[in-house]
Amino acid sequence: MRVLAVGTGTAVPAEGRSQSCLMVEKEGRKILVDVGMGTLLRLNQLNIDPDKIEAILLTHNHLDHNGDLLGILKARWLNGLAEELKIFGPSGTKYHLESLLEAYPYLRKKLRFDVYENLREFEVAGFRVRSIPTFHSIKSNGYLLDEKVLISGDTRPFRELIEIECDLLIHELSLPFGYETQDHTTPESLKEMLEFIKAKKIVLTHLYPQALEIRDDILSFLSGEIEISIADDGDVFMVR
Repeated sequence: MRVLAVGTGTAVPAEGRSQSCLMVEKEGRKILVDVGMGTLLRLNQLNIDPDKIEAILLTHNHLDHNGDLLGILKARWLNGLAEELKIFGPSGTKYHLESLLEAYPYLRKKLRFDVYENLREFEVAGFRVRSIPTFHSIKSNGYLLDEKVLISGDTRPFRELIEIECDLLIHELSLPFGYETQDHTTPESLKEMLEFIKAKKIVLTHLYPQALEIRDDILSFLSGEIEISIADDGDVFMVR
């Protein structure tokens, strides 16, 4: 299994970072987890054809996680692709798509997609997927793929997610030291959970610029028995 960090940024611009998107590939089949703004451009830069994406898993419906959804659907339509794109997400995903089509009515009956909400276990593109409700300002999910790759989306760290056994945990760490939040992760809140983590490796993503400025300090603060790194756009992680 191959995990590509398509976009590792946030809603606030940071040099070299597109907004949130991960591509997971197995045996040539590809899915995306989140499609924040800039995803379509970054896919092109990485020579990834949006027509080859079989499904999109949305962790939640914030702009920096779903902003390029309509653009991807439109690109597939203009390329003449007849196959429907499968879109999975929490409550509100169908309403979000319907709202977009209200704003852009010319796209009705042109875009081809199916939306699935609140599925706790499902299979798509050869992947076995389990969704885990997370803690954010709106309905949100993390996703476990093939019992190997766990993606948190935006959330505070919590044991029901952290304790899942996996080879790779991709977890947000939005904010630097000294912040109090219930919707995101800080170095302090993640440090408190390190003893419960059962992943073999942790990759941090979704760092705001003020956290990126002290990335080395954050990694030093979190250093211990588990390998921890911070993802950059274009990074590839292999999982057997």
